[in-house]
Amino acid sequence: MRRGVLSALCALLAGLVIARALLPTSARAQDIQAAGADSGSYNLLELELASTETAGSGMIREITDYFLSCTPTAKSEYTGLLAGKNLILICAPAWEPTLDETGTPGLYRLWSEGVRLGEVYAPDWYQELDGIEFALLTGLIPTSLHGQTALAWTGRQEIYLPYALPAALADAGYTCLAFAGDDSRLAAYQALGFETISLSGETDAAAAAASCAEAQPFFAYFVWTGQDCEADLSSLIAALGVYGLEEDTVICLLTGQETECRACLFLWGSGLEGSRVETPCSELDVTPTLLNLLGIDYDSRFLCGRDLFAAVSSAGSASAAMPLVSLYGSAYSDWVTDAGYYSAAGNIFFLSGDWFFSDQEAARYVQQVRRIVYERYAFSRRVLEYDYFRAVFPGSGA
Repeated sequence: MRRGVLSALCALLAGLVIARALLPTSARAQDIQAAGADSGSYNLLELELASTETAGSGMIREITDYFLSCTPTAKSEYTGLLAGKNLILICAPAWEPTLDETGTPGLYRLWSEGVRLGEVYAPDWYQELDGIEFALLTGLIPTSLHGQTALAWTGRQEIYLPYALPAALADAGYTCLAFAGDDSRLAAYQALGFETISLSGETDAAAAAASCAEAQPFFAYFVWTGQDCEADLSSLIAALGVYGLEEDTVICLLTGQETECRACLFLWGSGLEGSRVETPCSELDVTPTLLNLLGIDYDSRFLCGRDLFAAVSSAGSASAAMPLVSLYGSAYSDWVTDAGYYSAAGNIFFLSGDWFFSDQEAARYVQQVRRIVYERYAFSRRVLEYDYFRAVFPGSGA
């Protein structure tokens, strides 16, 4: 991401400037048991982990300790609201659409009848489409390993990621279908849990809907690389009507936007009308949000993204469950929270809205969030490097 764009973002979010921040120290949340959290109130599971030691190494134990120390996201009135419904997820980052009831009727319908998301960011993961897809489908930060993207590494090493969206939905009885035209991603899609993959980049949306109608409940994933996808979207929505699937299907669409650091996210389905999300978010938050809406049991401590409908604590309290977007692919990234914007280059924090911190409070807050960002990058990488979930989840084929 170009520094000029980030500087412009700084100007937009300018408020109180804190010129100094302390060096980061650990900001891990309380242990879940000590906090009194349980699976009835939070998105977490009573886990039975296998051996937490590798031969001659304590790294698996260290990864486990980190995740179990993270704060889970709370359940809400949205938890399970769309349980049992089909899901269509569309990744179209090159599309920079405009909302027009006549010119883009499909997109306008998703916007007017769906969730209003007001602050969506597009992090630059330095991995192009691979990075976007990995973050979108897994809720983990896409870190490079040995010169390979996270998505490519996952496919070539057959990494086991049970909370990746297709894997979690497949375990819940969904038929998971990917419609994408790049055969270089075939191994990655299979590793993530897709059962059927169409490698025809020209897959007709109506034909895809016909395939989905025969396999309910279904999760259909589309990658559209063109700059004008309205015709495909309108065709897909119309096909849902033809097959009587409209009321039983959720559509989530990620597109681009004119400014380099922002994106558009659309979330549409019966029951979501009039909902609003005003906190910062990115594609990293899509998997936990959809799992929560569909009522799929998962442990939110193991994901870097957060359920967008989970309650937000006060801006002065930094935790792993807070709204947080790191803006580019580095453990020392600029970031945005509900409290403000942080520029890593200048080590400067800009408060947003009506929030007020003293100099000491701001320094402590920056220190804590910087540590959270660093740990998310470090442990997302270790999950892939050590095939962590295969090592600790019984029955994963370790």
